[in-house]
Amino acid sequence: MKQFFVFLLLLTVLGGLFRFYHITKNPISLSIDEVAFGYNAFSILKTGRDEYGKFLPLTFKSTGDYKNPVPIYLMVPSIALFGLNEFSVRFPTALIATLSIPLFFLFFMEVTGSRAVSLVGVLLLTFSPWHIYYSRYVSDHLIAATLVILGVLCFLRMLKKGRWFWGVGSAVFLVLSMYTYYAERLFVPLLVLVLFLLKGRDLKVRFKQVVLFVTVCIIIASPLIFSIFFGSDRARAQMTWIGNDVEFVRNVVLNPLTNIPFLASDNLLLFYFGVRKYLNYFDPGFLFYSGLNMTKGGSYGLGVLYLFEIPFLILGIITLIKKKIQGRDLIITWILVGLIPASLTNNEQHPGRTFVILPMLIQISATGVVELFRFAKSHFNQNSIKLISALFFIIIVWNLMQAFLIYSVHFPRQKGEDFMEGTKETVEYVLANKDKYKEIVLDPYRGIEAPYIVSIPHMYILFYSQYDPATYQREEKIRPDGSFGFDKFTIRKIDWRTDRFKKDTLFVGSPWSLPEKDIKNDEILKRVYLSGGQPAFLIVSPD
Repeated sequence: MKQFFVFLLLLTVLGGLFRFYHITKNPISLSIDEVAFGYNAFSILKTGRDEYGKFLPLTFKSTGDYKNPVPIYLMVPSIALFGLNEFSVRFPTALIATLSIPLFFLFFMEVTGSRAVSLVGVLLLTFSPWHIYYSRYVSDHLIAATLVILGVLCFLRMLKKGRWFWGVGSAVFLVLSMYTYYAERLFVPLLVLVLFLLKGRDLKVRFKQVVLFVTVCIIIASPLIFSIFFGSDRARAQMTWIGNDVEFVRNVVLNPLTNIPFLASDNLLLFYFGVRKYLNYFDPGFLFYSGLNMTKGGSYGLGVLYLFEIPFLILGIITLIKKKIQGRDLIITWILVGLIPASLTNNEQHPGRTFVILPMLIQISATGVVELFRFAKSHFNQNSIKLISALFFIIIVWNLMQAFLIYSVHFPRQKGEDFMEGTKETVEYVLANKDKYKEIVLDPYRGIEAPYIVSIPHMYILFYSQYDPATYQREEKIRPDGSFGFDKFTIRKIDWRTDRFKKDTLFVGSPWSLPEKDIKNDEILKRVYLSGGQPAFLIVSPD
């Protein structure tokens, strides 16, 4: 027993190392969402209001994408402790991810009843590329999935132990997950329905506890339900609805086949499109090759699972089909239901929106490992087992080394712009030289290949200057010309044909908005580059 706890503790420490090491440097920069989360948490800490002056909101308008409250409120204590910086913003997610390692063991034990499967599952979780990737920056997907695990664990304990506090805890954690990430708003009600169907006999025995569970769920979820149907959360749902998917509009709605009467029904076309998106999540490329989108298209990347997990996953699936092992129905339905929310939204194969199925995929792989060990033990001699184990060990080490190379080298160089690399360096230069100019103009459009990325530079200014939230809430931000700005900062598209004649003005933009061939060398004060060597920003002041 002591060895078991030592092993679990070592895995937790090792998992924490993977999730915390160089957390402020990889991913290479804070993303737009991260600075928006961080500054709103800073604003809550200082004033009790978000950047728009709304008191303790349950939905944060933020950059117009209506962020959920739990990740922001979780940052308030860490910002109070460590200040407003990269570490304080990423700390809550990394901490929750680390603590989820022993939590997952308890969950796996509750579902499968097998210590062997649970230990192997936790081992796979510790090294999981999917889990590590989303633990190293602000991830509402990971936080929400962890809350779901806590909620289901408490629910199963409620049925087993019959104590009222397990039911209350289950309701609190499950509903909080719905306040954390949007996919859970559909997944959790469906999952509860599945639990009710699978555990019907136990529910009758624990009728009072179930009534308490449902009552607490309704009470806590009431503000969210109102917001979804009548408030600002409705806007978010409309923004991400599958019907707005670019591929659907381009290849389905505008397709000539829609002129054929049988295929002309938008609802029918949308159904087929959703089914295709659903099935795409079973694509081996997504699972084992490129699902995490950490490298450029066409180059070797990382899937949500490692390549060495292929035989374990296959054997685990076969075992689930052939044997009626404990928790089988829950594992299968969890995965099938967990893919539904992602299939009803725009964008292809989004690993964050399907993160909630991670625990069950790990359980299946862990089951496959245990079954493979049992099969080898009963069919092969010790020398053969040692040879097979050595072969697997070599493959696993090779795969892990590849993953480390992708994480440490290729990911920062190839995907830096996705995390707005260069913005911090640019903003720090601007803040250091702010007093030299009457106006500072920042162009929000950037991109290596074309200016297709719309960044939110004002959030980085607010974040890195630790701009007083109370002042920002009071300021009028729409200028007479319709541009957005505050203090000396103006956010608008730069037109160098006319802007080149403005004096006492500092311009910040990509090479697309500030063409070097039209700018004198002494007017370029600084060039900012991405890790891959491509130019990200020019900082220019006309003579």
